[in-house]
Amino acid sequence: DVLRLNHLGDWGTQFGMLIAHLKDQFPDYLTVSPPIADLQKFYKESKLRFDGDEDFKARAYKDVVKLQSGDPDVTKGWQLICDVSRKEFQKIYERLGITATERGE
Repeated sequence: DVLRLNHLGDWGTQFGMLIAHLKDQFPDYLTVSPPIADLQKFYKESKLRFDGDEDFKARAYKDVVKLQSGDPDVTKGWQLICDVSRKEFQKIYERLGITATERGE
């Protein structure tokens, strides 16, 4: 037997970067679902900013703390990004003919 688990939505630095980038790129994300079609591209953009912009890096770290503290606005951003991931994972699962159990934070 194989236990198929997908650990989705780790509350670490990467999600802080993604959430800070989400807030900058889509300031109305709380009311209008952001059109993130390519999450890999979105991640790469956030990583470049994190590595090159100390202000952005500080905000990303603060968003991690807010996420871990249950801030509703930051948690909403986390949920939106996780939803994009789920949709992409589901395409792969269907192509492979598998199911996976989601585990996350």
